[in-house]
This record gives sequence, structure tokens and C-alpha cells, in this order.
Amino acid sequence: MNGFENKVLNFIRKNDLLASNDKILVGFSGGADSTALITVLYELKKLLGIELCALHVNHGIREEAGEDASFTRDFCKERDIEYILVEENVPLYAKENKLTEEEAGRKIRYEAFETYAKRNGATKIAVAHHRNDAAETLLHNLMRGSGIHGAGAIRPKRDNVIRPLLCVTRQEIEDYLKEKELSYCTDATNEENIHTRNKIRNVLIPYAEKEINESAAENLSRAAERFAEADEYIRSVAEDFFKKEVSCGKGKIELDTKKLKALPKIIKENVVLKCFEYLTPNRKDITSSHIEALIELADDTEGTKSKDFPYMLSAIRQYNKLIISKKSERGADSSFDRESEIVLDTDELTKGSRTYEIPGLGSANVSIIKRRKEDAIPSDTYTKWFDCDRIQTAVFRRRRKDDHIYIDMDDRDCKKMLSKFMTDAKIPANERDELYVLADGDHVLWVPGYRMSSKAKISEDTDRILAINIIFGGKNSG
Repeated sequence: MNGFENKVLNFIRKNDLLASNDKILVGFSGGADSTALITVLYELKKLLGIELCALHVNHGIREEAGEDASFTRDFCKERDIEYILVEENVPLYAKENKLTEEEAGRKIRYEAFETYAKRNGATKIAVAHHRNDAAETLLHNLMRGSGIHGAGAIRPKRDNVIRPLLCVTRQEIEDYLKEKELSYCTDATNEENIHTRNKIRNVLIPYAEKEINESAAENLSRAAERFAEADEYIRSVAEDFFKKEVSCGKGKIELDTKKLKALPKIIKENVVLKCFEYLTPNRKDITSSHIEALIELADDTEGTKSKDFPYMLSAIRQYNKLIISKKSERGADSSFDRESEIVLDTDELTKGSRTYEIPGLGSANVSIIKRRKEDAIPSDTYTKWFDCDRIQTAVFRRRRKDDHIYIDMDDRDCKKMLSKFMTDAKIPANERDELYVLADGDHVLWVPGYRMSSKAKISEDTDRILAINIIFGGKNSG
């Protein structure tokens, strides 16, 4: 056993990466890193009591990809290592799913890892990230706006994926392969400074090592380790808060802004990050600026306000409640609409006025008053009186399929489907599903800012009035 193999062995044991009788699926591209990985695991397999199999993914991008497949197949055949070849058209997949080829390739690789690990009975998946990768990822994520979590993104172990080479540098890998007299494949695209990561790898880090500190990459990697350790503790505290205080549903979460505000800033940020993680398939496009924006929304105390975020997420704060949800869920999931109903409690309103927060509209001051003949009926756009005696249950909610409204035409109450009314009123199509209306069953009493139902208006016979004044009415209400 040489020094490289001993270093990797100690790292595996220190981080509890492998156990006796584990079967390891090794991601084997044929490049220097993965060749070193499968070689060192092969040399240590008897000592560790493990079994190996290798998986090579041909991405269908480079002309020489077939040569890489032949190299990896022959390498495994010589050592009697089980070999799996997966061939995919990454450019086509990237185009169909609107991803970069780099993103598509990574997604396809990890999907293949999981599929064949299950199919072949592998308990662990080994990938060849090393210290320089950790340094590159640290710089890449920090410059993209990530916080402490992104700074320590590459971990020795996550779920069933392990990274036994995180203790060595790229130079150590190349020296090891030279000592073992092993050849490897070279991907010419790694030398092209087109992608951001390549620029960091080929320009930024070499400059830092030459002009600032020759151990720059190694020091950055160690810093990433410390960030990862701090992040794990912070996230464990945030996780406890999330489990106790955050209400999770299908495509939606709710939490108390007062309790969130009382947390230390770093814990608060991680709770918000956990919220994003719960609602998104991945959080590549969630940066510290999005986390800060959501915290700012939660800390605000004026009216009702909302913000939009990546992955079709929208957050709205009403009083001390913060709701984060997927926009598609709002439009398609009627259960969300029911949960978001604001019922005007007539029993409570007879005792005095109350204020309700109506999403997209603002603060609605509501009361039930006795009709007096001398009172002038208000005509302001966001102040309306309704005949309370003709209403069973008044609810602010989003529109539904069978909703209708009554329009006064030639002294007759003419029924019109709400969808038709919205079209005639030129309400923007992208606002219709988000607009809150006042309804009694399927009868829409009021479309705030547009029209109230003629059947809801007070008359000479009205005894009680449902009076509503939306203080911050309109699109500018937040």
C-alpha cells in the first residue's frame, strides 16, 4: 500500500464511508479522477471487504466517447470488475428539458447511478470528487450568491453517495496514476474555458496558486470542510424549528412570522432555505438574495404583500402568517382554494367590526350595521354595502368553475357566468385565478375593483348591512 492509498483508506474510515460486505457502484468516466478512484478501491477491496462494479455513461456528445467506453470496458475486464455501459443522448435530453448540457449530463448520470445501484444490489455509489473540486465548487457557489450551505456543498457522504477522494488533490491523483503507470482518457472540453466552472478550474485557481498561495486549492477545500461542519449544526437547529413550527401541505407551507422573526439570523435563513427545499425539485436557482427577499417579506408588518420566486413559487404574508406555494398548485388544486378561504363570521361581526387580510387586495374592515333611511350608500370602488339579510355565508376566495354574478340589465337581474364577466370586463387572463372575490356559494357578490352583484345590493327592505371597506384596495396594495 502506497501513501496515496493509505491516505484514502484513513479518510474512508474517518468518515465511515464503507462497511464490510458493501457493494460499490463506481462512476467510471475513464478520466484521471475516476480512474484513480476505481484503482484505489480495487487495491483496497480485500482490506475493506467490499465488492466493486463500474458504470460508464456515454453522453453522446464527443466523437471520441466510444474510445472512452472501450477504455473503461477493457480496464474492468482486466481486473474482473463488473461493468455496465449506459448510452444516452445528452444534447437531445438537454434541449427537450431546457437544460444546459452540463446540467443534463449530471442528471442523467445520477439517475443511471440510482437505477443500476438498485438493479445490481449496490449499497453505495462512489464518485470521484477531490479537493480541487471542493475548492472550485466553493468559489463557484459563493460567486453565484450562495450562503454557507453552498460553501460546503461537496460532502464526503450524502445518502448512499460517497466521495473517497475528497482528501486528495488533483496533483496527487495524477502522481498516483503516474506511479501506478496507468493511462486515462482526456476530455478536451475540460480545457475549453466556456463554462464558468472551467474558468475557475483553468484560470482562477491556477492564478491563485501561482500568485497568492501555492496551497490555495487545498486551503479552499479545508475551508469548505469547515463550512460543511458548521452548516450541518445550523441546519439541525433549523430542522427542529421546521418540524415543530412549519405546517406542510401539498405544494404549500405555512408558518408564523413572529416565531420566525425571533430566530437568530443564520437559523432564520436556514429555516427559509428548508422551506424552499421542501417545495422545489432542486434549489440550484435559489440564492441568498431569494432567502433575504423572503425574510424581508416575513418581517414586513404593513398590509398584505407577496413576492414571486424561481420554480413557480409565490409567497404571501397575511398578518402574522406566511404562505409559500407553487403557483400551479393554486390554479389546479381546489383544496388550496378552500384552505385559503376567508370566511366573514357574521356572529362575531354583530359584536363589532373586524379586519381581515385579503391576498392581493389588502386590509378589509368589515362590520354589520343597521340600515338607516338617511344613510347614503357609498360609491367608492373599494367600499361596498351588501344586503346582509340575503346572504347565508360570505367568503373571500378565488374563483371556481361554476361561479356566476348578476348584472342589472333593463331593471332585471341577469345571471352571467363569472368567466364570461371577467372576459367582458377585460380582467387580465393571468390575474383571474389569483383574484379574490366575495361569494355566497356559487353566487359572486363582489369582484373587488370591478363590480358587485345586483342581487347583493341593499334595497328599501334591507334591515342589516354587511359593510366592507378595503383600505389598501387595488393592484398597488402589495
